[in-house]
Amino acid sequence: MITIDTSGFIPIYEQIKKGIKSEVSLGVLKPNQALPSIRDLAAELVVNPNTVARAYRELELEGFISTRKGKASLVAENSSALIEKEKTRLIEEVIDRAISEARKFGLNSSEIKKIVESRLKNQERRSEGVGK
Repeated sequence: MITIDTSGFIPIYEQIKKGIKSEVSLGVLKPNQALPSIRDLAAELVVNPNTVARAYRELELEGFISTRKGKASLVAENSSALIEKEKTRLIEEVIDRAISEARKFGLNSSEIKKIVESRLKNQERRSEGVGK
């Protein structure tokens, strides 16, 4: 589900691109799956169709989707390598935000590492407990 924030500074077409990339990365959208038409997605998001068209064009240039003239836009068949890169990028974004927040609280790198290691151990223990 793509959400648009009109109060922020991120252009709407970039938000659409990010939303589609996220859905591809998470496996919500599969290779060769048709995307909504430009008009349908524009209506759903209440944005100008040209904005969606720009997002689709850029996604095609990046290799995430393929578009056949007069036909549907599809998730690219060979997008698996791009998907892995995008997953890594999304995780790095989340971690960068968490580090920034930790620094706002005055934590140094060593303290942040301790917290991350502790949370990882906690997650591992929980996942081991689930399998029992």
